[in-house]
Amino acid sequence: MEFVLAGFLSAAAITALLLAWWLRQRQRPAPCLPHQYQLAPQAGTFALRALEPVPPVVRAPPVLEAQSPAWRAAMEKVGHRLRRAGVRQVVFVHGTFVGHDPTLMFSALEGPLSALGLGLLPTLRRLAKSSSDRVFGDLGNYTAEYVALFGGALGGGIQATRFLWSSANHHIARLRAAADLLRLLAAARPGRGERALLLGHSHGGQVLALLTQLVYPAKTAPALWAALSEIGEPQEELKELARMVACARLDIATFGMPPRYGFATGPRCRAVHVVNHRGDEPLAGSLGGVLYTEGGDYVQQWGIAGSDLPPTTAKERELAARLDALLGAGWDVKAWLQHVRHRARVSQHGFSYLVDYGDRGVGGMPNCLGTCFGHGVYTSYDAMLFNAHLLAAHFYR
Repeated sequence: MEFVLAGFLSAAAITALLLAWWLRQRQRPAPCLPHQYQLAPQAGTFALRALEPVPPVVRAPPVLEAQSPAWRAAMEKVGHRLRRAGVRQVVFVHGTFVGHDPTLMFSALEGPLSALGLGLLPTLRRLAKSSSDRVFGDLGNYTAEYVALFGGALGGGIQATRFLWSSANHHIARLRAAADLLRLLAAARPGRGERALLLGHSHGGQVLALLTQLVYPAKTAPALWAALSEIGEPQEELKELARMVACARLDIATFGMPPRYGFATGPRCRAVHVVNHRGDEPLAGSLGGVLYTEGGDYVQQWGIAGSDLPPTTAKERELAARLDALLGAGWDVKAWLQHVRHRARVSQHGFSYLVDYGDRGVGGMPNCLGTCFGHGVYTSYDAMLFNAHLLAAHFYR
């Protein structure tokens, strides 16, 4: 009897030690290294995916009442899957240069305008965003109408939100955006077990990567919090919001995101990446095919480390240079030239779908400008249903 009891206690002790080790492993901060361009994609981290035929969308006007019964039924099916999985919020994050202050000119005017008692900054930003919406429409840009149609088509119980940020092309702007996105997500007061589906186009995906590094958190988090403090963000307040958001589960989908920042994925955070791609090899297109977008999305391969613009102030330029050690080169033409020759296509964080969206030029006429070099297709009304199906099948089977 004593032998049996001793054996039981030993087994219990070993089990407890193994459980403690497993919990420690789960809580270990992710390293979140920036993309290593010289490394080939690992097998099992990507798949070629055909563009499946779906019922067409009616673009004019892009409202739910104008859509066919087949299109609406297909989107309602997606909505059912999301609700069954606990998704309560879908957030759309646009990419670079289509936001409310892409040059940060309005932010620079904030101090003088406040000193004069003029609260014009929100109005100026609203006008800037409405102007880019008129110019670009749904070409590489999430319009308000697009988000409303998506949310309405899913059915009740899921809130669809368009998140706006400056869209300036450097580390500091994206970090500010991650802080603002944290505020938006926390405002919904997510409950434990609830899910939020976050969609990021282009460098909107980098904003989502920074969000995960702050929320879960990663080894990079202390330096990122310190950087936020340096640019005037309330660190302790944001940390409390991050703890609130960490109660929920985040499902992240990026579209045309250049492979750059690391994601702190884990049991409560998943990431999938969708790239407009042509060919059987997981490599970006050759420069010779750019006029007809023969390789797919060229902006996705060009917007890598080193391609940023320098911040406008000396203080932020110095801070951005320090963040290079965590996030990869920001503004560095030499580094960009070294990286771009590797033709990176597949992110090293999460799973990637390489999809031929069928926007290659035909008939001898270059189509690079009309497709934004293959980068504008993801946010189009025509791709909405396919993208929704793809994400529902990947995340919510």
